[in-house]
Amino acid sequence: MFAAAQPMGHFSLQHMKMAGMTLATVQMELEKHKMMPVVLIEAYLDVLNKLVEPLAIVQGMMGLRTWLGEVQVLIAKLKQRVFSGMPLNMRERTVITWYSARWRELRGGACDMGRPEAQIVLMSLGEIAMY
Repeated sequence: MFAAAQPMGHFSLQHMKMAGMTLATVQMELEKHKMMPVVLIEAYLDVLNKLVEPLAIVQGMMGLRTWLGEVQVLIAKLKQRVFSGMPLNMRERTVITWYSARWRELRGGACDMGRPEAQIVLMSLGEIAMY
């Protein structure tokens, strides 16, 4: 979507502006999901998926840290749900497993998932999918 012709993750002013507008829209959508009493896993993961690239473009390396914080919010909501007696159904488990595997595949460039903290968060998602 925002692939740049410039090497090493350098983006033009136009790419930065477009990513900033996209980021604002996606962050508003994410806030709506955070306020919901029950997490809708597929929708929440879809928003996180849309968030990672514009966040990396606008915030650089700090964007990944922000994104991981948002993933940790999801993990906390999932833990709260599971431990309050509302286990994940098979579809939700499959979606979580698929998304965590997909995020691990996104390696290199602005969305590098090779950082140890990213791997820890994604492994946690995989473990929650087992409950």
